Amino acid sequence: EVSAEDWAERLDGRQPVLLTHALESRGRWDPRAWEEGVLGHYGQRVVAYSTRGRLTTCQSYAPLSRAWQLVDGSSHARPVSYMDEHLLEGEVLDAVLSRVPAFMRKDYFQEEGFKRHIRIPPVCFSRGGRGTRSDFHADFLDWTGWNVLLRGDKLWRWWRRRPEGDAAFAGVRVPRLKEAHPEGLAAGWESRADAYAEVHGENPGPGRPHSFVPRPSPDAAPGAAWPEPDFETTQRAGEMVVFPGSWWHQVYHYDETVALASQYCNDRILARCLAHVLEWCGVGAAAVRLLLARLGSEAPEVQIDEALRLALATRLQPPEGAERERRRLEAQLGLAAGALSLSAHGPEPPPPCLGEARGASGSRGL
Repeated sequence: EVSAEDWAERLDGRQPVLLTHALESRGRWDPRAWEEGVLGHYGQRVVAYSTRGRLTTCQSYAPLSRAWQLVDGSSHARPVSYMDEHLLEGEVLDAVLSRVPAFMRKDYFQEEGFKRHIRIPPVCFSRGGRGTRSDFHADFLDWTGWNVLLRGDKLWRWWRRRPEGDAAFAGVRVPRLKEAHPEGLAAGWESRADAYAEVHGENPGPGRPHSFVPRPSPDAAPGAAWPEPDFETTQRAGEMVVFPGSWWHQVYHYDETVALASQYCNDRILARCLAHVLEWCGVGAAAVRLLLARLGSEAPEVQIDEALRLALATRLQPPEGAERERRRLEAQLGLAAGALSLSAHGPEPPPPCLGEARGASGSRGL
């Protein structure tokens, strides 16, 4: 059993962790009955589902009840999956979130200070078929991610961010939160690598002989070696994985699965999440460090409000509007004029990015 103290001091998103009975601290729970309730409530709603090819993903539409049936026809060669960040609401959503371990419930993303500027969906509902795998990716906002499996078996692999891995994966930035601006307010990483490109073995699954052959990204440098994962685990029904979202990761579905994915931002990583938004929106790294150091003694609500106001002004306003916001913040924090300027030599160029995700699973593991 994990205590709140142990979680805060040793675990809490520092490395991948597998929790058993994660939704049963308040007593036993019937995930099958909950799934049937979801289908009963939303079964006729038209949703998007994905069919993955070798390098591209095709998106189609059908009522949720029909999409559920189509996923059952998934295979390794033609995997089918469904993910939806906006389906669940009200009592259906609360029935799950109210069972999340108490030491994981602090989440600034879902508090008013953050939601005033940026809205992050609280949970992603997913259905994976046999042979489905997520895109090979690292999440945006540098959050702590979690994924609870309601039925089925999945294989997870994670890679720390290292130069040799980045060379083999050849990831590109993918803008997220693009409602207000086409370049987004944050950005994840995606790669055309596939850790599960080929599977060898009859009826692969936990406890049965099988192996995977990875495919490095076709964008990788010649001769880039495929690195072994730093962490790997098989997740079974009722188990939750909690992990650093900024690590590279990819998931493989051994059979039909139903899962819920989410994330949180607590005191331990608040500055990291704010830095992500500030830097992606164009505030220079040195200015970000100075700003967050000065804000560090303020209440979290103040840190969030001031950091996101500057980030959004930099991204969304014309140069004179962004300059006014910087001058206001410099005066308020007692900083020298120009201390929060983007750069002494003008705005820093953004890193290479893709305009759109390749598939529905780019922002999270299925």
